[in-house]
Amino acid sequence: MSKTREVLKEVARTRLEVELTDDVIESGKKFSDIGVDSLEAIELIVELEEALDIELDDRRLDDVECIKDLAEYLAEFD
Repeated sequence: MSKTREVLKEVARTRLEVELTDDVIESGKKFSDIGVDSLEAIELIVELEEALDIELDDRRLDDVECIKDLAEYLAEFD
């Protein structure tokens, strides 16, 4: 399991109280379908950047439409 995916699951659980499993991530569900609104999605991104000590590109994030897209983008930092 990738470090970034584990951090994504942990941050979602602790920050947003959302349980992300690999099945949920791979399903391609939109953030709203897993109970995450736009403000919470931004908070998730900020928390992930801090936890992983990375800086995500805003233009790349514009293309992130679902939790799977985010997980795939984060995997580039593994």
